[in-house]
Amino acid sequence: MQVGLVTPPGLLGDFVERAVRPAGHQLTIAPDLHALVEQLVPDVVLVAPVIAGAPAERALHLASDVGLTSEQLIYLGLDFEACESALRSGFQRALQLPFQALELLHAIEDTARGKPRVLLVDDSELVHRHTVHVLTEAGYAVDEAWDGEEGWQRLLECRPDVLLTDVEMPKLDGFALCRRVKRDPATAEIPVVICSSLGQAENLEQGFDAGADDYLVKPVVPEELTSRLRTLLATKLAVVRERILIVDDSAAIRHLVSDCLRRQGFVIETAVDGQDGLEKASKTPPDLVLTDYDMPRMTGFELVMALRRQPKTRDIPLVMLTARDSSRDQAQMRAAGITSYLVKPFGNDKCVAIVERVLAESLLARYKDRSRLYMSEGAVRATEELAKATNSDQVRARDVDATLLFSDISGFTNMSTQMTPAEVVQVLNSSFDALCIVIKEHGGDIDKFIGDAIMAVFEDNPLFDEPHALRAARAAWGMQRALDAFNEGREPPLVMRIGLNAGPIVRGDIGSRFVRRDYTCIGDTVNRAQRHEAKCPLGGVLLSAVLYERIAEHVQVEEIGGIQLKGIDEPVSAFVLKGFVEKT
Repeated sequence: MQVGLVTPPGLLGDFVERAVRPAGHQLTIAPDLHALVEQLVPDVVLVAPVIAGAPAERALHLASDVGLTSEQLIYLGLDFEACESALRSGFQRALQLPFQALELLHAIEDTARGKPRVLLVDDSELVHRHTVHVLTEAGYAVDEAWDGEEGWQRLLECRPDVLLTDVEMPKLDGFALCRRVKRDPATAEIPVVICSSLGQAENLEQGFDAGADDYLVKPVVPEELTSRLRTLLATKLAVVRERILIVDDSAAIRHLVSDCLRRQGFVIETAVDGQDGLEKASKTPPDLVLTDYDMPRMTGFELVMALRRQPKTRDIPLVMLTARDSSRDQAQMRAAGITSYLVKPFGNDKCVAIVERVLAESLLARYKDRSRLYMSEGAVRATEELAKATNSDQVRARDVDATLLFSDISGFTNMSTQMTPAEVVQVLNSSFDALCIVIKEHGGDIDKFIGDAIMAVFEDNPLFDEPHALRAARAAWGMQRALDAFNEGREPPLVMRIGLNAGPIVRGDIGSRFVRRDYTCIGDTVNRAQRHEAKCPLGGVLLSAVLYERIAEHVQVEEIGGIQLKGIDEPVSAFVLKGFVEKT
């Protein structure tokens, strides 16, 4: 195979030559792509843009100019961020310096084959027909096998980029196949994704104990499958995974654990005792800390307590290496904040399985925590209920009595034309920071943001003494006062209108049963709330007649008659909120 390397003369060229020539490949080194293609027609080109003085996107453009495609290129980056950026730019594969000779050879061979290759192992003809179509459409080459033994033989023959396997199969089940793949040094680096209808917690634990890199529960949405594969391949192709800090005063243990985890692609840093571990974790927080218990200067227990006290490190998952396995010891470790523990002596497989599971659980917890920022409280509850339901296709909705609040910043569209996109986002988000907290303080649920508008819903809530209509009015009044404070010293100031209406609504799942749903509110009450906002005086709060009737004894208002609402034949009366009647 003709391999090209674009880099100035030096150590990198010498290293690559020592790796590829014994494998029978011919290597040509050139300072740039033009000089390279003048000498040969390469099958694979290794590009070190940072070293050669060109960023990733520029390197792709230059490659196109000389007739090379991105499928022929392997990016050599100095760090993970550079590799990740190169993959986003269009490189098919990336290697982070320094790398092992075997990793380089595998990357060269995979690149020469072209499309990323998936081996599908499943005894269901229906699954094959469906999944092969999905993967082919997503740009993968697919090899197929129909049982575990055949899957193992096909894996040795085609050496896929990813193994996608069922569990319940004849001859060799998916768990056993996964263990065989991970225990063989020749195949251990191939990512394994288990895709099974077995979805109980103990099944997932079996899968990760077997060495699986990911676990999907059938039926799997095509977008979810391709997204998981892209993430897994991006990690594999960049030859870098999470960063793990190993803290142990035994050099032998540090070497043993480091070696078995480094073979799985993790980036490893070590510390010789608890104090050393605390300093290193505080300086650059790792993705996981794996620590011994009995150590000089600072024990593992003290290290855990110290890490949990610091904001930068309090959320890092922690695994304790310990010979202490009594119930009292385990309870003490859980109380200190240990995520999991590994009882000595332990094998490499057990160590890898615990680390993979803890990292997967940590990622899932972070995803769940961050995703709440993108969902209303009602949507979060609906999602949790749906996760418990036996029928995920069920679309749920309920009739409720509620108050709807719509706010809108007047003239913001015209104002935004005078700002950069970054400035628009900064102003909007800063104002929303001030406004949304007021809604939450009064028990409102923010349904959605519509550009510079907010839609919020208030229902009766046992945590609040006042009815939802009065709480919504207080929230609207507080939002205008919060915007006044936000506007201090700001030119031009933001001006907002708020409309309120109360009545029956339908709240629940709106959208496709299979593709995308929104948990929201619909109905005439919602529409009228939005139309009252449109008719509200600048800087004011406009109450519908229905809402005013409910809270008349609590508010001071100015009536406006003859308001024509869009889509409503008869004019209506509405009430501008002027203040509140405080009880004596």
